[in-house]
Amino acid sequence: MKILVLNFNLKGIGTYRRSFYFSRELARRGHNVTMFTVSRESKYRAHIYFKRDWIGQFNRPAGKGPWVRMVESPNLGYKWLPGWGSGPLDILLRIREIITGDYDVIYGFEYHPNVSWPVYITRPFLRYRFYSDWCDWFAGHSNWLRGWKIAHRIDGWLEERIRFLAQKVTVTSKTLYQRARGIGIPETRLVHIPEGAATDYIQPMPTIKAREVFGFPPDVPIVLTGVDWEIDRSLLIFAEVLKRAPDAMLIFLGREHPLAMQKAHKLGIAHRVHFTGWVSDEDYPRYIACADVCFLSLEDTLLHRARWPAKILDYLAAGRPVVTNGVGEVLDLFTQREVGVLALYDIEGMAEAIVALLRDPDRRSYLGQQARRVMEEEWDWQVRGERIARIVEE
Repeated sequence: MKILVLNFNLKGIGTYRRSFYFSRELARRGHNVTMFTVSRESKYRAHIYFKRDWIGQFNRPAGKGPWVRMVESPNLGYKWLPGWGSGPLDILLRIREIITGDYDVIYGFEYHPNVSWPVYITRPFLRYRFYSDWCDWFAGHSNWLRGWKIAHRIDGWLEERIRFLAQKVTVTSKTLYQRARGIGIPETRLVHIPEGAATDYIQPMPTIKAREVFGFPPDVPIVLTGVDWEIDRSLLIFAEVLKRAPDAMLIFLGREHPLAMQKAHKLGIAHRVHFTGWVSDEDYPRYIACADVCFLSLEDTLLHRARWPAKILDYLAAGRPVVTNGVGEVLDLFTQREVGVLALYDIEGMAEAIVALLRDPDRRSYLGQQARRVMEEEWDWQVRGERIARIVEE
């Protein structure tokens, strides 16, 4: 079949990951797949290439492998409307692709204008099957929309409305599954597909070798976390870690946040914190490999119950022991498989769990090996592949 996948956000960010791996698994099973995303660099021109792995892009397919035709649309106007995905050139390019591409299937990842508007405009006169993926409850918690109440109401309606057009709706969590049922989508049209692990991209590597790349000392205990909604809390947790392990160091992996740096200085811990800023695809796994322990603070909110924090799966795929909180389906994974440590949603409790692992290298090694095995055998995207393909083939 000829399949068009529409991702609403920028290349490499958020839902891009899920939509790319869905696309690759569909291509792995012989389908002709084109995936649209939004360029991070270009305002006015589209960039077209072929891709089969997370790293690397090619002008034309070479050799064997599940090739996905990638189209990066211009990002002009990407944030003109509250939220994301409102670029006019991007939307027009997608509409043209649907009209001229003769697609059997359109698979929309989320509901933003550059996903839903092309479908609303073309669906009345084109015969394709439409599928929708729901991987975050934006109107429920994620979207700020500049604080405009009317924008929130419209956003909530749009987020739900597009699902009714789909022959199947895939959801990343049980919370979104129940939400979809609650708004009237029949169970026969719902499929729960949790986030997957990119074990071919994120792989274990020797810690000392990884630290040499960035000049980190080989004998210093290093903990790592990613930039998210809990930045201040993560810094407070690390401040408590330093009280118990004064020689520890924190790697803050992700885009720079000036307020986070100010907070680190205010706490007097800035000299023990390394903010990476945006990192390349090649460096991302290397940074994770530098850590003795990874942690992610998750508050028991609708936001974290509805989404699947992919960072945790990256840490586990890298064979790193993880300290986190038992929220949503993270709780299921960590209680059913011995891959890390669940701590109370408490700053001191998180710090104590991290320090306990820093002081126990045998425990760290065991959890890391278990984590990698579970990701390979149960969470890898290729394990999800058959189920993903069945959705559009049934």
